[in-house]
Amino acid sequence: MLKRVSAQLDANILGKLPYLPQCMKVKVSKQQNSVLVNTGIPCDMFNVACLLDDSANLKSITDSFQNLPFAWWVGFGNYGEKHKQKIEEFGLKNPEIESGMYSDISKIPEVPSCEILSVSQVADMISLRDFIEVYEKIIPADRNSIEKFYLSAAPFIFEKQSSIKLFVGYVDHQPVATGALFLHENIAGVWDVTTLPDFRNLGIATNMVRHALFFAHDVYNCKIGVLTATKSGEKVYRKIGFQKIKEFFIFNVFG
Repeated sequence: MLKRVSAQLDANILGKLPYLPQCMKVKVSKQQNSVLVNTGIPCDMFNVACLLDDSANLKSITDSFQNLPFAWWVGFGNYGEKHKQKIEEFGLKNPEIESGMYSDISKIPEVPSCEILSVSQVADMISLRDFIEVYEKIIPADRNSIEKFYLSAAPFIFEKQSSIKLFVGYVDHQPVATGALFLHENIAGVWDVTTLPDFRNLGIATNMVRHALFFAHDVYNCKIGVLTATKSGEKVYRKIGFQKIKEFFIFNVFG
């Protein structure tokens, strides 16, 4: 069971990271040993390299980004530590560690609802700009890159058949939180969960995740939810039924 879910988590990540860039017709390379996404935007949120085995030429991968910042994801399959060591020997250090987690959506326990929160799906430019506004406040240094990416991706986000759904959380009509759902092979991947600092520790992130999962269950009949979480986030998600199944190591290359 865990081996199968681990493979489903890998597949969801490898589907989600290049999904919008592929729709936008930017540079995406899928090879046997790697998946590379180069949007040309100077932000490691949107440029990624996923190392799938240890046969990849690391210098060639780095050079392909032409000094743009990118995030290097390691941990697919059962070779996370081995691939992490290879990249560290290449010269990159101190990766961010994300826990890969899964849940049975039908068994998610009840938690106190956040009465002040309302959640809406991004379906037009007004709500997309609300989504962008939250992200820009979380990462102000990347404001221009965030706006450029999401405004360029807007037509594909709004498509009814899009595999990615964005959500905004509001308090008193003010956008304060984001979440994203990526649907792949009946697996619901929850990504990009953020909350503005002044609204943390109120249960907002928990409710954003639950909203996305129940949306996937009720509308698309998804049974399993997956996500990745920081160490602090992992504690939150365990409370709503998620179990850790593996670790990913994310090296940030600043160009």
